[in-house]
Amino acid sequence: MSLRAVIVGTSFGGRVHLPALRAAGFDVVGLVGNDPDRTAARAEAFGVPVHGTSISGVVSETGANVVTVSTPPAVHHASVMEAVATGAHVLAEKPFALSLSEAQEMVDAASASGSVAMVSFEFRWQPAEALVARAIARGDIGEPRLATFVSHSGLVANGLPRAFNDAWWGDASAGGGILNAAGVHVLDRLHTWLGPVVSVCGDLRQVSPLKGGAEDTYGALMRTADGVAISVQHCSGAVGEGVSICKVIGTEGSIWLDGGSVGLAVGDGTVTLDVPEELKPGPTPEYPSEDPKHAFTGFELPLFIRLSERLRDEITGADIAEDQPPTPTFADGLAAQRVIDGIRLSSQEPGAWFDLRELS
Repeated sequence: MSLRAVIVGTSFGGRVHLPALRAAGFDVVGLVGNDPDRTAARAEAFGVPVHGTSISGVVSETGANVVTVSTPPAVHHASVMEAVATGAHVLAEKPFALSLSEAQEMVDAASASGSVAMVSFEFRWQPAEALVARAIARGDIGEPRLATFVSHSGLVANGLPRAFNDAWWGDASAGGGILNAAGVHVLDRLHTWLGPVVSVCGDLRQVSPLKGGAEDTYGALMRTADGVAISVQHCSGAVGEGVSICKVIGTEGSIWLDGGSVGLAVGDGTVTLDVPEELKPGPTPEYPSEDPKHAFTGFELPLFIRLSERLRDEITGADIAEDQPPTPTFADGLAAQRVIDGIRLSSQEPGAWFDLRELS
């Protein structure tokens, strides 16, 4: 089967989508951007034969059957809706949308099209995270009852890193802030490990001098459909030594992340779980660059290759092993957006809990 891809977005799209898709066997035949001259220059640099400012136009010209969307959050909805309307299979970046209603429209459109529709939750393939998901699913800790996630870092404590897109990251109205940019991965991690969150009490705030009004900190108490109590505190504006805790406690044991390792305690014994070979990412293509935008490419690209391989396998109908990370679908993007909306609503009414099943 021919896998001809068009990438929408010339920054992260060119930096990560492009090499990952090529490594997974896609033929990248088109590039779409909002600036004609810049898009043309980047297409030439990337060796992409067709470029333009219209998704449908470039898809039509190239005969592409795959579109990946890597636009800023404020235009995800428009980009995805146009991509889906072409009949192509679609991979959309996170944050999936700016609101639950936008997310629902994209899910409905993709469902009607019948094409593969995935969201870029590539951290499902981070080896330690995938190993925790597998251990919980096979009952290593019994029934999960409590989960804690704490992250204090100085990521934006002294302003926005040059690797980030300053056109939107700090702008609350454009979908910026730590909840959309990184918290969405935390929410997907919890969803993958523990199932859907059904109620939330949240808080947003800013502790750094970051400009633009977007939060650099959020906290939330949550409950899942299976009754797991979750506590999350995520601050990217903290000075001083960082803190990182990610632990799930069950009826028969506990499991936690320790850097790139996984600890498991059952009874009186504690062990470090070995990551099996099938959960380890493959070799990373060489992508040397002095561009500060590439500060995180080293750990982003191997996981995005795995994500791209899954996109390929879903399109071609290849067998996917049951113990591999589940495919991140538009429905998963909708689930994360539901929690994000709940946190934002709750933050406007301090102390209020929201039943996410009632949000629409």
